[in-house]
Amino acid sequence: MAETITRASATLLLGLVLGPGPLAAQSPRNFLQRAFGAASAGEQPLLSPLAPGFSLTVASREFDVQPTAQPNVARLAVAGIPLRFELRYERRAGIDLYRIRPAPDSELRGEQVRFDWRFPEAYNESMTFDTGALQGQPLYLPDGKIPDNHFTNWGSLFYNREANLAVGAELDGAERSRHARRGHSRFTKSSSLQLMTTTGNAKMEITLFAYRPKDNRFWWAEWYQLRSRSDPNIPANFFPILSPYDLSWQPGEQQAVAVIPGPEDRGRKMELVLIDDIRQKLVSRLPFQYELPVTNVAVKVGEWRSSLYRLIVVPAGEAVDPAVNDLNRKLANVIVRPARARAPVLFVAPTDAWWAYSTNGSHDYHGWRTGYDGSVGYAPTVMSSRQRRLNNFFYSLYERYNDIHHFRYLDELSRQDGFDIEFVTQHDVARGRVRLEDYKLVLIGNHCEFTTEQSYRRFTEYLGRGGGVLIHGGDSFAVMVEYLPSLEEPRYLWQRGHIWTHWSDQPSDFRGPLLLPPDARPDTAILNPTPGDPIDYLNAFHTSVGYWIPGSKAVIANTVHPIVRGLNLKLGDEVPGPWGGEVDFAYEPQTWDILIRSDRAAPEEREFGVDAYDPTPLHRVGLAVHKNERLAMVCGENFPNILQGRQHTLFRELYRRTLRYLLDGARALDGETNVVATNHVAPQQKDSTVLEWDRPVRIGALRYELPEFIDFHDPQWHRKPTPYAHYVIEGSADGEHWVPLADRRHGPWRGMKTDIFSPADVRYLRFQGTFSNGEPFRVRNVQAFAAK
Repeated sequence: MAETITRASATLLLGLVLGPGPLAAQSPRNFLQRAFGAASAGEQPLLSPLAPGFSLTVASREFDVQPTAQPNVARLAVAGIPLRFELRYERRAGIDLYRIRPAPDSELRGEQVRFDWRFPEAYNESMTFDTGALQGQPLYLPDGKIPDNHFTNWGSLFYNREANLAVGAELDGAERSRHARRGHSRFTKSSSLQLMTTTGNAKMEITLFAYRPKDNRFWWAEWYQLRSRSDPNIPANFFPILSPYDLSWQPGEQQAVAVIPGPEDRGRKMELVLIDDIRQKLVSRLPFQYELPVTNVAVKVGEWRSSLYRLIVVPAGEAVDPAVNDLNRKLANVIVRPARARAPVLFVAPTDAWWAYSTNGSHDYHGWRTGYDGSVGYAPTVMSSRQRRLNNFFYSLYERYNDIHHFRYLDELSRQDGFDIEFVTQHDVARGRVRLEDYKLVLIGNHCEFTTEQSYRRFTEYLGRGGGVLIHGGDSFAVMVEYLPSLEEPRYLWQRGHIWTHWSDQPSDFRGPLLLPPDARPDTAILNPTPGDPIDYLNAFHTSVGYWIPGSKAVIANTVHPIVRGLNLKLGDEVPGPWGGEVDFAYEPQTWDILIRSDRAAPEEREFGVDAYDPTPLHRVGLAVHKNERLAMVCGENFPNILQGRQHTLFRELYRRTLRYLLDGARALDGETNVVATNHVAPQQKDSTVLEWDRPVRIGALRYELPEFIDFHDPQWHRKPTPYAHYVIEGSADGEHWVPLADRRHGPWRGMKTDIFSPADVRYLRFQGTFSNGEPFRVRNVQAFAAK
């Protein structure tokens, strides 16, 4: 039932005659104030000074407002046009509704209707329901620009967080313009939105609405709950909506999961069920009762093992089989991170990508595409699956839910080989809630396309200190993103652009890396790969994105590397499995040992088919290990399906060996663990490119600092070419005969670096190199560690 709020007729009529009092600070008054007078924000916000500016015109003419005998009803007329409208106010479920409909005595003729919003800067949040998905965006970005993929229109909600006020204008029974004119002025600090439609339909209804949300995180919930009662376009399975307040939990923490139920579910008894999704074990059932508009279910995190967990809601007492994942049921996912680092291996869930591909209901054709730098999406609070199943959950595994096979393979492998794995999110890394340096090896989950600056820097620093990283899938760390309003309060995800040099952004004559001649046989050895043009790239993992060649087989490309040695393999032997999806191209393949490649070559069309096209046939990488860094990549997003098939014994064994190779290659250097290696460099020589000892020393590792070169204070740092170093490090016992210890003549080297090599007895050490900007070569803080 609608609960209609009325005032005394005398008060209303007096307000209409004499005009508003001090509360009506806006000038000129909006047509609602002319109809019903002024009010406080606590009474009717759209009649108060907190209301944004708005106007409604027909054929560019304002309404004449005519009072009626009913205090909550007014008539609207348009001078010179035989159109009449009825304006009626009511309050339902705490929401003020002002409905405008054609009056019974109005002529039904077509005239242009224009509604204008004028928002002060305090209004900088919006929400739009679009084909089953919630599309949320700020009206303007920190740089003063409008998001590229902005699509507010009739039906959009707008929020003033400071005043806790939500407003909007809905249109029913008439065709809405498919384009809404939007604007923002950095000078007046205001935003504008122009909405259009046409009269002529007797069922046309324009509804202005406003309310004070009960939950400012899910400020839009009340409106969609009310709207769902009458709007057939909001399907029954839109509710409930699940949203953990944090994707990463730690034992002992007090966490919460928000559940937004349908309006008819108030009071229903439910349970929140937590399942260890890797081992398929039920760990907790928490009873609760649905409350409107938002039910916050408190969760005391137990001493649960570090893993991926699935959250579902079920009616109280319903049986749950943890081994069954019903994708028709609403679900969410969280990672339980360890209380402190105990395992040697850390798995980082690529949550920047999970969030990015879930923004705005996963309408990834509304942004998140090449050329859409500046697009922004409503991400870490609520979302739908990329498959548009109205699942309203974090991207997690269930756009490509076969990723669970990777998790379960790792769990099986860790138990088989006797090492532990702990799990965290990429957001944990960015916020410093986990130290990569506490682990010997870090695995990044499938398709880690997106990264914040903080995550980027922590991974590059970890690699620079000799840390081990194994990346998976393709398109790794290709796009820089920023959370708004802050990393600590991630409400929106702002795409800042591709990281230099992203292949998709380059012209047609930009040459890609060539492993082999196009007509090379499957058993041809990779002896002289060519880098092509990418030499000053900023990608943390020395890669860019491409696609596996459909129908191409994967073949062995190296038989002497320790990972493949002893398996009785020949060049060109097939590595069976359903290879496919995005891959990482190895920029400067001279610096990689390519272990698996595609058996044939084909041109790379560049992501999303942009105008650039290079017809050069190129081979793809399936598995590669870097020669300078403790870094490896497993390519092809479909690799979890290969791991899942126990018949694919060769790939499963090569994956196991790759992980063990990186893990066993970890070296504890000074200050990192309780195993301390002696630093042989005297303080007076630590900033020199030539070092000399009184007697030979036996060393097995070096650490030193090159200039960083990257100006992280520049907000566009990730989109620009940046100087780099090329160099070799040599050692000598007599100052005349030199042996190479590290060869970094390929790769854009910057910042701290660590080289681990076979033990060498040296009395002299020298760096010989160049900087691409022509400055004299230099290093700082050189450390030489004794070999075990």
